Amino acid sequence: MIMYFRSHILRTFRGRLAMLYITVECSILLISAVLLYYFLSRQVYQQLDDTLNRKASSLVQYLELTPMHVWPQGLVKFSRADSASLQLVAMTGDPMFTKNDNLMARQDRHIKHAFQQALRGQEITVTSTTSLLGKDNIRVLAKPIHRDNRVIAVLLIAHSTVQIQGFFTQLYWVGGMLGLLSIIISAYAGYTMTVRSFRPLVEINRTARAVAAGDMSRRLKSRAQDEEISELVGALNQMFQALEDSFVAQKHFTADASHELRIPLTILKGEIEVALRNPRSNEEYENILKQNLSTIGRMHRIVDDLLMLARADAGQLELAQETIDFSLLLQEIGQHHLILYSQKQLNLEIDVEDDLEIIGDESALERVMYNLLNNAYKYAPEATTIALTARAKGEWIHVQVQDQGPGIDSEHQQHLFNRFYRSDDARDRKNGGAGLGLAICKRIIDVHGGHIAVASVLGDGATFEIELPLSKGNPAMQRRLNQMLSTQQET
Repeated sequence: MIMYFRSHILRTFRGRLAMLYITVECSILLISAVLLYYFLSRQVYQQLDDTLNRKASSLVQYLELTPMHVWPQGLVKFSRADSASLQLVAMTGDPMFTKNDNLMARQDRHIKHAFQQALRGQEITVTSTTSLLGKDNIRVLAKPIHRDNRVIAVLLIAHSTVQIQGFFTQLYWVGGMLGLLSIIISAYAGYTMTVRSFRPLVEINRTARAVAAGDMSRRLKSRAQDEEISELVGALNQMFQALEDSFVAQKHFTADASHELRIPLTILKGEIEVALRNPRSNEEYENILKQNLSTIGRMHRIVDDLLMLARADAGQLELAQETIDFSLLLQEIGQHHLILYSQKQLNLEIDVEDDLEIIGDESALERVMYNLLNNAYKYAPEATTIALTARAKGEWIHVQVQDQGPGIDSEHQQHLFNRFYRSDDARDRKNGGAGLGLAICKRIIDVHGGHIAVASVLGDGATFEIELPLSKGNPAMQRRLNQMLSTQQET
């Protein structure tokens, strides 16, 4: 039983909590019982003492006003009318009158002490006990009898406490039974409430183990009324959802990365195998090596892009923080694309507001704009217009790259900035890359504290929109720039 108690009750939190309920309940009952006994016994004994005092005062007054030779008659008369034990004791300690019980013969130290105090003229009440709940226990009042301002005798009047002890005995039994019943009910209620309160935790434990074992679809279904448990369940479900999304994204990323790298590797392997089948001229080998080098370059760009995205996901993408004339940067990028656009007779309209200044990494932002303008070139029909605009609105720069291409279906727009995603059905991607460009653009813009989005209607072109904070509206980046500049000056 003890081993079961230790292994199944005390080792569980709900068991210890139930034991705490029982301990608290026992403590409350014990303290209540002590206080109840103290105040109730004090009240009962006070009433008994008042009764004894009234009787003794009346009898002492009679004895003090009556000659000593008539005392026996008065004492007999009094004893007939009252059931209390009575004894008149001379100063020598010899009984002069005794009724019911020879109190002095009890050899009780409390009675002797009361007698000695009465001889000194003090009135005192004591309890003569044989045991805590003894039937022979009595309450004794010692009262001096004066004559000519001196004590001539002591009156001892006593009353049995058997009825009081019987009352307290019943009180002990009733209180004990009620206390035991209360402890049992409290223990059962406490344990039941604890088990019910911890039921969501059991589900949390079971669900967490299932998720850890690989079942990412598991969710908590607890409908606990407690606010704390409800918030915990909601937070854990969000965490499980984030884990599932991350796991799915990782699987997709691994599959897409494998696919993107497998194609150039297969091409590379095939070209080398074909080249080795038959002897070839130096010129043929040179062409094959050039093709292999081009394939390796594509693989190298894919790996570099993946590393950049991995650093961005880990929060380790380090970009320069310097003041950039963004207006000049956009103008230069636009000028660089004029020759490229002329190959498809595309018209590039550049409408950039002057003095747009931001804080960031110039090469990274240049890569973003190059990517957007190159995409516009790939998908814009010949002899159409591509618009590059930039305006300051409040503390932000709003940049737009708009083409008149086939547009992007709404179902693809929300995934367009995911890595390896190609909206082939919406736009002709026969000349597309690995599908990492827009994902990298989003990471770069995010690191700069900005936003990038796309707005498009199928068949009516696409508009890529970028928001970047102006340097004057980006005090945090300005402080970091000032700190970096001061550090460079110190070094």
